[in-house]
Amino acid sequence: MSAAHRILVVGAGGLSSPVLRLLSQSEATHITIVDDDVVDESNLHRQTLYGPSDVGSSKIERAAEAVRTLSTGPTVSIVEGRFVPDTALGLLEEHTLLVEGADNLATKFLVADAARIAGVPAVQAGAVRWAGWALCALPDSACLRCLFEDIPRDRIETCAEAGVVGPVVGVLGALQAAFVFRLLQGERPGGELWHYDALRGALRKTFVRRRRDCPLCNGEIQDLRMERYTAACAA
Repeated sequence: MSAAHRILVVGAGGLSSPVLRLLSQSEATHITIVDDDVVDESNLHRQTLYGPSDVGSSKIERAAEAVRTLSTGPTVSIVEGRFVPDTALGLLEEHTLLVEGADNLATKFLVADAARIAGVPAVQAGAVRWAGWALCALPDSACLRCLFEDIPRDRIETCAEAGVVGPVVGVLGALQAAFVFRLLQGERPGGELWHYDALRGALRKTFVRRRRDCPLCNGEIQDLRMERYTAACAA
């Protein structure tokens, strides 16, 4: 990666809370946060950047304020809105790394596609109930579509609907931050996948191989058409 490490963080919720805390102490030059939500009391157990006094406030403004307070170097800017196909590649033009902390699969696949098209690494994660995963995808490694293929067209529960245990999100966010620190130090953990199961007390590392029929890796996906994603591409 270049000397100017500019990191785009999509989402300012549970996964991004530990990520942003740790990145504030990193070698990153700049952090941009994208979100359009407000702080909700029901999410405080997993969105640890916020407290009761923040309820009802703009999540992204409170997140930026917290990171600036903690920061030992990186500057911080915000983009109040959704990460959507029309603006995704434009946002990535000024960044060298993308970290995804969204709570829906549409945004996760959009992030994977945008990062690969832009040629930047993507650090992604997901959690539901007591378990989850974290993946590092480089421009020449396996991607999210190698792992999950495509957005399920059947109705599935989001983490907000199914519920997620706060410490699970904290562990996965910390794993994402670890990926970022490794990338900043010049490592290339592409295709590395971590699974975490809190009920079993299990943390396991595996590697995802590129699928020959992956439309993203084989260049079939070269743009961000809205029809590839669901209507709700909210960060």
